[in-house]
Amino acid sequence: MLRTILSVAAVFSLVSGVPAVAAPAEGAYLLQFRTTLSDSQRDQLERLGVRLGAFVQDGTYVARMTSTARVSKLGYVREVKPFRAEPRIMALGGSSGYLITLVEQDERDQKTVADKVKSLGGTVNEISASREHIMATLDAGQAAQLAKLPAVIAIDPVSAPETDMAISRESSGANYVESVGGYKGQGVRGEVMDGGLRTTHQEFRARPPLMHTGNSSSTSHGTSTYGQIFASGVSSAHRGLLPEAQGIFAIYGSGDRYAHTKQLVDPAGQYRAVFQSNSWGDSLTTSYNSISQQMDRIVFDHDLLICQSQSNAGTRSSRPQAWAKNVLSVGGHYHYNTLDRADDKWNGGASIGPAADGRIKPEISNYYDRIDTTTSTNDTAYTTSFGGTSGATPITCGNAGLMFQMWADGVFDGGPGKGRDVFASRPHAATAKALLINTANQHAFTGTTHDQTRTHQGWGTASVRNLYDRAKAGGWKLPVLVNETDLLATGQSRKYTVASNGQTPLRATLAYTDPAGSPTAAKATVNDLTLKVTAPNGTVYWGNNGLLAGNWSTSGGVANTVDTVENVLVQTPAAGNWTVEVIATSVNVDGHVETSATDADYALVVS
Repeated sequence: MLRTILSVAAVFSLVSGVPAVAAPAEGAYLLQFRTTLSDSQRDQLERLGVRLGAFVQDGTYVARMTSTARVSKLGYVREVKPFRAEPRIMALGGSSGYLITLVEQDERDQKTVADKVKSLGGTVNEISASREHIMATLDAGQAAQLAKLPAVIAIDPVSAPETDMAISRESSGANYVESVGGYKGQGVRGEVMDGGLRTTHQEFRARPPLMHTGNSSSTSHGTSTYGQIFASGVSSAHRGLLPEAQGIFAIYGSGDRYAHTKQLVDPAGQYRAVFQSNSWGDSLTTSYNSISQQMDRIVFDHDLLICQSQSNAGTRSSRPQAWAKNVLSVGGHYHYNTLDRADDKWNGGASIGPAADGRIKPEISNYYDRIDTTTSTNDTAYTTSFGGTSGATPITCGNAGLMFQMWADGVFDGGPGKGRDVFASRPHAATAKALLINTANQHAFTGTTHDQTRTHQGWGTASVRNLYDRAKAGGWKLPVLVNETDLLATGQSRKYTVASNGQTPLRATLAYTDPAGSPTAAKATVNDLTLKVTAPNGTVYWGNNGLLAGNWSTSGGVANTVDTVENVLVQTPAAGNWTVEVIATSVNVDGHVETSATDADYALVVS
C-alpha cells in the first residue's frame, strides 16, 4: 500500500481548508535603541517575539525575530538592519579549528549549529557547557556557510596552546606576612593550567598535586610555573609563594574549559579552587575575539580569579585570553635579580597594551627574568633562569592566594584569628582584582613613552605587605570595601564618605565583572560603571583621568567609558571628607543575575 507522508503544514491545510503558509523564518538583526533599555521595554520586546542576544555597542544588540514591522515603529528603537557574522578565515588551504560563538546562551541553538556543522561535512569537537560556544574543525567554505545562521555571532580560528624566585617572596611581602601572621597558604587551593607536570619532584611530595586532567610528557614549563606557587621549600631558595597550599594541576587543551572551570568552583566538588594561573594561550592577536569573549563568559558565570600572561612579543600582540575584561592580565619587567625597583625596566620584553578599544592592559606586572623555581630534568632539579610573563603570572597568582588566606582569617574584617574556610568565605573575583590593584606598588613614570608607562606595567606589582599593613592601620578594615553587595540600575549612583587626614595618599579602585562582550564590536565593554571622587573643596577626579601619563590622578576630565577597572590615586589629598561615588551610566545587560531587575554589582576598594 502506498503511504503518503504529509508535513504538519499540509495536514493543517487539509483539515482547515485554509492554504498552508510556511512560518516566517527567524532572522538576525542589529537592533539599536535610542537610550538604555528599561525592564518594561524589554518585556514589550519579548511579547513582540524579539529575542535579545549579545550586546554589541552604542545601544545595539544582535536580536532575532521573524518580523521587524512592529518593532521598527517603537519610539525607543533607532534602527533595525540585518546582521550576518563575518568569520575570520584562516583555513584557506584546508581545515583547521574554529571557535563558534552564538548570539545567546541557548542549548537549542547549540544543537542547531552543531547539526549544521555535521551536515556541511565539518567536525564538532566540543559542545561547551556554556551553551554559547562550539569547537569545530572546518574549512573556509564551511565557516562561511555557518556565518549565515541567525544563531551565530562570530567564528574565530583557534591554535594549539603556546607557552609564554629567589627574591620574589621578599619583594611582594610574602616573607613579611608569613613572619607577622603565619600566612603560608594554609587552606588555599588553586590551579595551574599548563603543559605538563613532573609530579614526583621533591618539592611536591609534602602535598602531592591534585590532578584535574591527565598529564603530559612535556613537563618542563608546567613544572616551573607550578613550583613558583606550590614548591614546599626543600630548597629554601626555590620555595613557592604558597608552600603549604594545595595545588591543582591541569593540562591545557583538555576539553571544555567552561565545564572545567565550573568543576573548580563546585562547593561540593573535590577542587574548591580560589584562583587559576595560566602562563600560556592561543596565537597572539591585538583583537578581542571569540576566545577573549569565552574567557569573559567563564569568569562572569563562575566567579573565579583567573590570572593570564600577556605574552612576550614586546608589542601589543598578546594572548587573546589576556584581552578579556574579567581576567587579571599580567605583564612583566626585568628586575635584574635585585630588590631595588629603581633599576627595573620593561625594556621591550613583555607584551603590552592598550587593548584595541583603549582598555588598560596589562593590569598588573611582575618579574620577567632570572626566577628561581623547579624544573623537570629530575626530581631534584631547579633553574635560576625561568622568566617571561610565564614567570610573572604565577608570582602574581601566588600573592593572590595569600590575599585569599588573609581574607578568610579576618585581616579585612575586624582582625586576624577567624580562621574561616578559604573557599567558602572568599571574596568575589572582581573584589580580589580590586584589592590587588589598589595596593600594588607602581613603578615611577612620566609620559606615555616612558619605559615603564601605564600600558607596560599596568597598575604595578602585587604587594601582600601593603594589603596587610593598610588593613592593620585601619583597625583591620579598609575605609571602603564593597564586595559586590551594592546594586545599581541605569542612572543610579552610590556615594561613600572617606575621611582623609591629609598625611597619606588616597587610593580608590572600582572593578566589576562585565557580561561577555561581542567579538564583532569595536568596544568590548557591555555595561558602563563610572568612578568619581570629589575632594572636600568640590574638586572632581574621574576614574583613570591622567593615569595613562603618570602615577597620580589629575583632576577634571570626563567619565571613563571603556575600562572595567578605574582608579583615582591622589598623592596628597586635602584633609577632610572625600566622596567616592560609583555611577551606573548604562546597564545594557544584567550584571547581577541573582535579582530580576537589570542591574549591576561591583567591587570598590579605598585605602
